[in-house]
Amino acid sequence: MELETSRGIRLHQMAIRQGKPEVNGAEILRRMERDRADGIRLSVFPEWALTGPLGAGEWLDPALGAACDEWLERIVAATSEGGAVLLGTACLWRGKRVGAAVAAENGTFVFPEGSPLMFIPKLPCDADRFDAWTGGAAALAIAYAEGVSPETLFAPFRFGSLTVGVWCGGAAPALDARYGAEGCDTLIQLRSQPYMRDKAPFYPASVDRPILMCGGVGLADAGKVVFALTGGTGWVYPNGQIRLAPVLQECALDWGMGNGTEAQADSAAPEMTVRVIEFALRTYLERLGLERVVIGASGGIDSALSAAIYSRVLADPAQLLLVNMPSRNNSQTTISLARQLATAIGCNYTDIPIEESLALTARQIEGRVCERPGSDAPGVHLHLSPLAIENVQARDRSGRILSALSSAFGGVFTCNANKAECTVGYGTLYGDISGFFAVLGDLWKREVWELARFYNRSVFRREVIPQGSIDITPSAELSAQQNVDEGKGDPLIYPWHDRLFAAWTEREWPASRESLLAWYREGTLAREVGYDGDIHALFPTEEAFAADLARYGRLYQGLSRAKRLQAPPILSLKSRTFGFDLGAAQI
Repeated sequence: MELETSRGIRLHQMAIRQGKPEVNGAEILRRMERDRADGIRLSVFPEWALTGPLGAGEWLDPALGAACDEWLERIVAATSEGGAVLLGTACLWRGKRVGAAVAAENGTFVFPEGSPLMFIPKLPCDADRFDAWTGGAAALAIAYAEGVSPETLFAPFRFGSLTVGVWCGGAAPALDARYGAEGCDTLIQLRSQPYMRDKAPFYPASVDRPILMCGGVGLADAGKVVFALTGGTGWVYPNGQIRLAPVLQECALDWGMGNGTEAQADSAAPEMTVRVIEFALRTYLERLGLERVVIGASGGIDSALSAAIYSRVLADPAQLLLVNMPSRNNSQTTISLARQLATAIGCNYTDIPIEESLALTARQIEGRVCERPGSDAPGVHLHLSPLAIENVQARDRSGRILSALSSAFGGVFTCNANKAECTVGYGTLYGDISGFFAVLGDLWKREVWELARFYNRSVFRREVIPQGSIDITPSAELSAQQNVDEGKGDPLIYPWHDRLFAAWTEREWPASRESLLAWYREGTLAREVGYDGDIHALFPTEEAFAADLARYGRLYQGLSRAKRLQAPPILSLKSRTFGFDLGAAQI
């Protein structure tokens, strides 16, 4: 069947399963069969439609590669029954897997005109770190190895009388003009891009013709980081008008038909962030086969927001267990807030005091003499400092109670750390920094408060997260110096340190110590880092500011790096995320 017009193109925003060509391939064939019945001429599927985004090990897996090739052959053969197909996959090139766009019609591959390859290689976007991670061999390297110009590889596909210019992956503004010179009727971008709260979604721009976009939804697991793919299927008109499919949903759009929405999702809006978090967490739990979750509920805001999120994602409140683990340093205020939270959610709750086990640990360690058998050297006398006792409490809660309780409950326990705590390691190794997943790990404390208020106001439409948990002074409650009833708490001044840490981690280039000090002297520091308060009220002198800067700079570049390496996986919600591309640059 020849394609005679640019009408009859259907864009499939499908869920793509990472490393599952058999699942993705079966879904593609099912959709192609329905398209033929509907008279669709060209079925378009996202970047990575067949393979899903591949991690380092998956690129080299021969069994996965063989399965990918087998299902691609089935898809190509299916076009002999009518229609044509365009999709993203990983093709074999010179013994390596390459991210690519491939096309087929009449039971055979359609080769890009004039290209030595049977595919169009993925075009990584330098500004998109996720995109570069999934690129495989770069298009420029392929062109060099083939002895041709890069433009030769980006040749149009011709389906009968329809000429289609295609690129896969990142932005390619130069291709617009090139494909126009080739007489392309339609331009199509295959994309599968992650959600980023701090960046607006990118859409290509065209000067003289619409650009169609086809994106996937699902999760991309990079090991220490999980990305949420939101879709981005639709088209952009030359006048800049955009028509999009709903985010985070499987659907299909017929080009030129009115079945999209003109509204663009605001990435920074709490509603969008909540939708992404719940979608990603629900998908992640399903992928891992998990149905029950235990949360250490301290009465504070981080664990309260985690509980609210999991209560929405789990199928039944009976699958969620909150546990409060008080020591002598915990106030009745926070204990009652934890119980109040469980009551509002309607989930399971228990409290397990830890004072007795802390005393046992202290008795076993304090004053113990460690000898060197066979040596006359004096033994080492052990002592638990006040700080060590604080860490023992955190480890007792996670390493002993939460791990045992999750086993007894038949589930896993969470990590409730936020991004500010991850940045400077404000958490105990093997204590707070443990659990199966850190759903809040890419959110600053101010964003945790923001989402907590949004959940009460717009999701639950009632007070589920206690207002007391929102208002209370953030505190680990590990010593008398962190008494919340006396307004004492964490050393971090979250409204300020959130912005300072973001200046280190989320700017294109980290703000250096010298720049920060210069901005302080010039009176522009608050504006430069986006702080709403009075800097001089916090740090009356440059010496005071420099001391704070040095303290947290050492933590960021010191032990916190080891803590982050051993921390649970994080849900990526920003353009830069710990565990993936964000280390500790020199500041």
